[in-house]
Amino acid sequence: MDEMRKKIIIQEISSWKESRMLPEQYCNYLLALYCQGELPPAKSNKTRSKKNDIFSGVLIGVLFAFIVFLNYFTEIPIRMQMLMTTISMLVFGLAARRLNGRRIIYQMALMGMALSLLLLTVSLAEFMAPGKVGILYIFLFINCGLWILMGNKLKLLHFSMAGVLGALVTLSFLLI
Repeated sequence: MDEMRKKIIIQEISSWKESRMLPEQYCNYLLALYCQGELPPAKSNKTRSKKNDIFSGVLIGVLFAFIVFLNYFTEIPIRMQMLMTTISMLVFGLAARRLNGRRIIYQMALMGMALSLLLLTVSLAEFMAPGKVGILYIFLFINCGLWILMGNKLKLLHFSMAGVLGALVTLSFLLI
């Protein structure tokens, strides 16, 4: 096989492995097959992956900061705030889906999605029943329940703990 063609195939398989288009075992097998038993150096991919993770983390943080700024420090109509928060929640969900294998960045995207949902439900409660805290408490308990369920399903202790602590704080405000 032509060396240039072999090099292109190896690069493609490496990119499939990095983006998790194929299971890692299949990619390793194909790489071993095309490299004739020798794995290609993957040092540059790890460096690039770390840079991508840092960039993704900064992007997630900036998006969340923008949504908080939009909701609390601007005077745009509440419907527009809710629309932008819904869009950000969808973006965080897509980011979490894409970054599923990368532990910390994946959790940051999930946290951004959960906090955007919290902002959305608080805005929705304010829009539906201005000044009525009972509706707000119901939405907060629903959010805490979702956090507990997500923490249990994804085996993320901090989500479960945040849900329990949020429910306790909401309950304490309800009783006071």
